[in-house]
Amino acid sequence: MPLLSSCNLIDVTGDEDANSGRGAKVFDPYQAAASGAIKLSLQVINGCAYTPNGGFIAKNSLDIPYPATCVNIDRPDPFAPSTGLLDPEQVQPKGKMTLAANTSYFLNQFSVTDSATGKHTNPNDLNDFVKWVKTETRLRNLDWRNLGQASDEHQFADKYPGVTPVATWTREVLFDNSNWQRSETDEFEIEVLDSGGVVRAKQKYSRSELLGESPYAGHSRIAWRAENIMPPTAPEDKSVRPVQSYPGNFPTPVTFRSIARVDLVGSTNPFKTLDIPALEGEGALRVKWSLLPEEPFYFPVSFVAKDTDGKLVIPPTCTNDAGQPTPCGFGLKPQVTMVAPGNNSKFYMPGETVKMFLEFRDDEGNRLHSPDTLPSGAAIMTDQANGLLSLRANIIFGTLEQDMIPIVMVAGPIQNMRTHSEVVGERSFMTAPPFPFGLVSDGAGLQVLPTVYQIEPAARFSFKVPQDAKAGTYVVFLKGNRYFMGERITRNQPFFFQVGQEQLTSYPGRVGNCQICHRGVLSLDNLRHGVPVDHVEGCKACHNANSDNLFRTQEVIHRIHMRSKKYPANKNECNVCHLTRESALRPSVALCKSCHPTTHDNEYFSTEFNTQGAPNRSSNCAQACHGEQPPKAHILPEN
Repeated sequence: MPLLSSCNLIDVTGDEDANSGRGAKVFDPYQAAASGAIKLSLQVINGCAYTPNGGFIAKNSLDIPYPATCVNIDRPDPFAPSTGLLDPEQVQPKGKMTLAANTSYFLNQFSVTDSATGKHTNPNDLNDFVKWVKTETRLRNLDWRNLGQASDEHQFADKYPGVTPVATWTREVLFDNSNWQRSETDEFEIEVLDSGGVVRAKQKYSRSELLGESPYAGHSRIAWRAENIMPPTAPEDKSVRPVQSYPGNFPTPVTFRSIARVDLVGSTNPFKTLDIPALEGEGALRVKWSLLPEEPFYFPVSFVAKDTDGKLVIPPTCTNDAGQPTPCGFGLKPQVTMVAPGNNSKFYMPGETVKMFLEFRDDEGNRLHSPDTLPSGAAIMTDQANGLLSLRANIIFGTLEQDMIPIVMVAGPIQNMRTHSEVVGERSFMTAPPFPFGLVSDGAGLQVLPTVYQIEPAARFSFKVPQDAKAGTYVVFLKGNRYFMGERITRNQPFFFQVGQEQLTSYPGRVGNCQICHRGVLSLDNLRHGVPVDHVEGCKACHNANSDNLFRTQEVIHRIHMRSKKYPANKNECNVCHLTRESALRPSVALCKSCHPTTHDNEYFSTEFNTQGAPNRSSNCAQACHGEQPPKAHILPEN
């Protein structure tokens, strides 16, 4: 790890040869301005076009059927009923969507969501919820025949430190199998309208060309939810019991959510481009879905021209390395530099403080924020942050969309990054901080918290290496999110440093092979969280909870893949992803239910809600029956 030329910094960018991970190197020819086309994200929420940074999009001068008012995004819960005249549910939106003229895009996300809070409150009868989906939502005229209940599960949400003395749960009932949900031949035609409403370009995309739509990865879902509740006392218990707060704290009331969402993400064919002509001024995109041929979706847009050098004609709000203002470009590159260890050493010692400088740049190398601070919530939520995103909690809770939170996380040594599935003992690797650290406060997106809303967080992070830290290579993950001129992108980049020794170490190599499916444009760094495929064993840096119910790596990955309609392998072939036999011999109730929701009927019902402390002994099936003799129908690695 060579020292950088100034400020006594070290280069922690890492390379594939020095810090080996798993699988083939990532190849992706479609990266922002250096690619053949730009990812295009199109979202509709409760009838209005929406962008993650600008909010709901205002109607422009085009004569198109588009609402004059949209959900009031400034409310703590935009989807809840109004509490009075000073709390309007609908307001005139202020957002604006811009697209680059004379530029090729390809459809990478199409999303339509209807959400309501507190509308369906009877946990024992969801007929009103189903009726709402079929008759009142933007999706009401789809073919809902054969719709049925797919699952009824409780999700662990942990306790709120200092607020609730016990863990909280969410009950979610998912519906699936309607005719339109099983369709594989429907298409989306996107038309580019100029200021006169004339079609100037168009392209047609097949639904089968978009990879992700599973609810378990935060995409399409028809769901009824009851949040902040106590666990059931028996399998037949559908009652809703609120969680009691500590005396003196605000109550944690039960929240009922109704969500009807179509979210298709991840193009498998970026060669099919939507070529925006050399337009200027206002226009629109019109999306025609073959399943709703008489009900197109409209997106009011403004087209931004390019100069003779191909640069966007926009204000110079980014800066280059010389500190000079320059127009921003597409893409996102997280970067980390560190102050070098003491005594001119090439590694840090236990007890030493590691100081990091964090920054985000576009793919042209321009800095997206000031050198010392990150944008405030106020700048992010009003599209004044060069596209950088942070948590917009009031929207995320209503759509269950993910990947808006910028995070920094340290973990290591990476050779010990194994899933903690032992009955006793501590995790074999450390993380700093103990939980994923959001660079921008979760409350920064809410105007009702004005102090937090206006703060510009420092672009710095430091942590003290524990005194008992094990020697080896450590990893820093820096995740950022950006929406800029139609392109929505997430990047989670790993950086490496040494503790206690100069010799490099690598991940355990117990799981992998992700590149069998996730290669090229489908590589993991184009999908959820944007982490490179070689670093899948690094997911445990954030997903490290001590309960199978709380987004542990193995629980999340099994659910996403085993319940996916698009997973191509046989689901009993554990050796596709498990590279060692030992890694596949720690099953639990939560994991097995990914494929076998009725295994053992309700014999172990109570163990699903025993989540405190180390992984609970009863739910670790390997401790009882499935250790040395796993189920015979499963194909495990030989060694």
